[in-house]
Amino acid sequence: MGHSGSRRLAMAQAAFAAASFAMLLAGTNSAYPMLPIFRDELGMPPSVLSLTFSLYIAVFAVVLAVLARPRWSRFAAPLLLASLAAMLACDVAVLLGTESSILIGRALAGLSTGLGTGAASALMVAAIGAPGRAVTATGNSVGAVLGAGSAQLLVSTLETAAPAVFSIAHAAALALLLLAGGVVLRMRRAQNRASLAVVAGEPATLRIDRRALRMIVTGSIAWISVSIGTVLAATIFNELGQPAVQAWGPITMLVACALAQFASAPLTRHAPWASGLVAIATGIACIGGAVAFDFAWLALVGFALLGAGVGTAHRMSLVALTRDTSPARQGALASLFAGVTYVAAAGVVLLIGWIGDTTGVVPAALTAWAVCAALSLLALLWSPRLRDTVEHDAGEHDAGEHGPAGPAAAERAAAGARSAAGAGAAAHDAELDDLGAERRG
Repeated sequence: MGHSGSRRLAMAQAAFAAASFAMLLAGTNSAYPMLPIFRDELGMPPSVLSLTFSLYIAVFAVVLAVLARPRWSRFAAPLLLASLAAMLACDVAVLLGTESSILIGRALAGLSTGLGTGAASALMVAAIGAPGRAVTATGNSVGAVLGAGSAQLLVSTLETAAPAVFSIAHAAALALLLLAGGVVLRMRRAQNRASLAVVAGEPATLRIDRRALRMIVTGSIAWISVSIGTVLAATIFNELGQPAVQAWGPITMLVACALAQFASAPLTRHAPWASGLVAIATGIACIGGAVAFDFAWLALVGFALLGAGVGTAHRMSLVALTRDTSPARQGALASLFAGVTYVAAAGVVLLIGWIGDTTGVVPAALTAWAVCAALSLLALLWSPRLRDTVEHDAGEHDAGEHGPAGPAAAERAAAGARSAAGAGAAAHDAELDDLGAERRG
């Protein structure tokens, strides 16, 4: 295959990995606008509503704990296809429409995203290099917008039929991705095998130093903040009798989150000192003020600021953590980062649900948000900044493939190494011949 064909195939793999991860997250996030329906139709109490998130995270974290090792990245292609199949099974479970089937579906969603998180990230970096490092952060936001936005639209128009309609449409999209992805990954199996091999000299396991801990803690604060909004905002403003905020608050937050991630590159050039943490704290303060004074417009402003801050901080933390790593190590670090941040968020959401059974979900959630705002400001003391996401010279870290022309570059490097080795052997043989001639003389 020529260079242009290889480049197109690499871009097709990148597009498949990004679309697959976004579709996994769309399925996961579609459940949250439907929680009021589950509560009204199935009589789910706040603790069970929180369990729909925490059960998903529990399975997700266990899978990521297993896969957070560089050696698993060589199985990225089959893992990503398996994740799509597991999400298809989740859609079938939701279609059954019982409390137990919905909880089973959430467990399957955790299995699916656990299998797909590191796999999608590794395949992206293997295909297009450094620009693919943020796929799990950006895919989170794009998938959340797609899933939560379309689900909220269906809830507003179809009401109780929304879960079934979304599941059927989502399952059809997953089936198409499975077919297309199987073809693309098979055609690139040789390049992926070379790119996803563990680089000689890299540790077989991950060790978290103080620098990495800064990234993970910052990402966790951001993801806890957005998870409270994603899971509970619709329920909070439903109880407060603010249907406009119930419908548009979470969507505004997720759209702002996605836009902030797409704007990270120009923002890094013009404001390298930014971190997104001040926007998180300001957004939460606006939401609290909107609840206290019944200002719907202030809540929407707050959700926009919160989303923009989270999009910046979460992506920044992940890219800074994985900067300059090989594709194999990228997949393992992305899995670790996602596992820790999601487990932290799940624990907080579960705690809110448990306390909410006694106090009501509104005061419990607002208190948790206030703690997140305080931690965001405190994290300014140690958090990374956008300037920490700038990639070093790619040539210093040959992962086998950097950019769409990576396979060709890798082959040229290998050919060069073989040529050098051959030249060295020839020179050595010539020296031996000269020495023999001297002795004979």
